[in-house]
Amino acid sequence: MNLRLLLVFASLLSFTGCGPGQAYEGASRFPLSGKVTFDGKPVDGGSISFIPTTESNRVSGAPISQGTYTVPEEKGANAGEYRVEIRWPQPTGKKYKDPDTLEMLSEFKESVPKKYNEQSELKAEVSDANRTFDFDLKK
Repeated sequence: MNLRLLLVFASLLSFTGCGPGQAYEGASRFPLSGKVTFDGKPVDGGSISFIPTTESNRVSGAPISQGTYTVPEEKGANAGEYRVEIRWPQPTGKKYKDPDTLEMLSEFKESVPKKYNEQSELKAEVSDANRTFDFDLKK
């Protein structure tokens, strides 16, 4: 009888700590979505990043496919102001040799002006009421 009780206790003990992880308890995150065009054409294969202007918020982003992007809530942005960076590298048609693998790789060049990525002038104010951001980029 004691052996049975010991086995039941041991099996119950093995489940201790199992289950879902601790719930997120930080500031609310909001899903983001929108459209991105460059000279009126949908951006396809690019990426969008929402970079907080304060250190208290987190960076969010997503790939851009056929002119649209979606950031799910679990990866979403906190409420606040963000600087937005959009990147869309395009192949140049040139190849270069990777120094580590000696493999020939395609060269890519950023196709949108720096004012939309590393020197971005784009802004977004994220809130519960403001989660959709469309960007029409120009040369």
